[in-house]
Amino acid sequence: MAGYRPVEMVRTPWGDADTLRDRKLRPGQRLPAGEVARNQRERLFAALVAVVAEKGYEGTRVEDLLELSGVSRSAFYEHFSDKQDCLLAAVEAFVGPAIGAIGAANRQGGGEQRARAALEALVRQIVEQPAASRLCFVEIFAAGPRAVEQIDRATDACQNFVSAALDETPGREQMPPEIVRATIGGLRKVIHTHLHRNEEGELLELIPQMWDWVLSYPPPPAPLRRPRNRPPVRSTLLEGYDQAERILRALASVVAEKGYPAMTVGDIAARASISLSTFYANFADKEEATLAAVDSGSAQMLATTLPAFRRAADWPHAVRGAFGSMFAFCAAETEYTTLGAIDVYAAGKKALEQRDRVMESMEALLVPGYERKPDASPIAGEAIGGAIYSMIYDQIKRGGAESMQEIAPLATYVTLAPFIGAEEACAVANSDGRGR
Repeated sequence: MAGYRPVEMVRTPWGDADTLRDRKLRPGQRLPAGEVARNQRERLFAALVAVVAEKGYEGTRVEDLLELSGVSRSAFYEHFSDKQDCLLAAVEAFVGPAIGAIGAANRQGGGEQRARAALEALVRQIVEQPAASRLCFVEIFAAGPRAVEQIDRATDACQNFVSAALDETPGREQMPPEIVRATIGGLRKVIHTHLHRNEEGELLELIPQMWDWVLSYPPPPAPLRRPRNRPPVRSTLLEGYDQAERILRALASVVAEKGYPAMTVGDIAARASISLSTFYANFADKEEATLAAVDSGSAQMLATTLPAFRRAADWPHAVRGAFGSMFAFCAAETEYTTLGAIDVYAAGKKALEQRDRVMESMEALLVPGYERKPDASPIAGEAIGGAIYSMIYDQIKRGGAESMQEIAPLATYVTLAPFIGAEEACAVANSDGRGR
């Protein structure tokens, strides 16, 4: 059997995808069991990268991997329980050595030099292995919470390296870890965008801009305060909403309880106290309803945020006021917030793309910053959006959406510092958004 072949030749860390069957071990060879297992696993990893590059993770079948790799079904299930298990192992096999290589990059020189060398090593690895990188930065989110947790652990490792390097950099000692993590989140967003658009080659040219953005964050000159959470105004009742909004709120509630993969249309209908026919009169399926729920939650959040932005006396305090209102909404609408920040990853590419469009709309609020500092890094807008999103994600993981108001000063500082400097950004961040 010729087997499955991807449309284009795909390079992977374990060899070109169109050579995998040629690497099958000949029958009768008496090789150590470990060598046989390594051969089979690497061929399956390469096949996974190639098939996902063409079909996406959701469209990839175990059968595709077997056909392309030449590994038998029984051998596959000796190594992995399912395709998710295979993906997790492949990501670990790619990311682990990559992080080690990045950490080892240019051990000579000061902390700033080593951190810059690590960024360049990461970008070059991405450009050299775009299919495997796309698997790790883009497709992995469709594989569920276990896969996202694996990437979170890789982020932890990067944060530890960067923090150690900054501690050796004059003027950046004792950088708060939450700011380090936010900048890593911003860089991830820039990388994700270019991989998603198949424009990874441009990342090499963006290294100076990314590095300039990272260096725009000195430690705050004073501690960023953690404001006390105001009791959110929240209603768990669905009365008073029109039929479509009741469905969307019921969906967000069920997702928060069961997770997106386990949620069914029947669950949504039961929570909304409607019939299945009523659900299908409004939405084609749970995916369409989820897209609508992400859109509805985002629209309500923006409707709360934009007036606070517009009524402030100046742009810096407008940013502070906007974050205060945004995070108050997040604390009140915990289920919409969790859907848009956490569960959206399991809902597929369309939901993530819709979430990204909301992030991009928030970038328009940074235009006055560029008017103040025209030479600010051109990627600052996109990177700051990614940084803010990573803060929201981490805060939900750490303390729940109810505690979201605590990060308003941090988000303000991260947004303003590249444009107005650390002193003023810190003062505004620690105000209440109205100059006090």
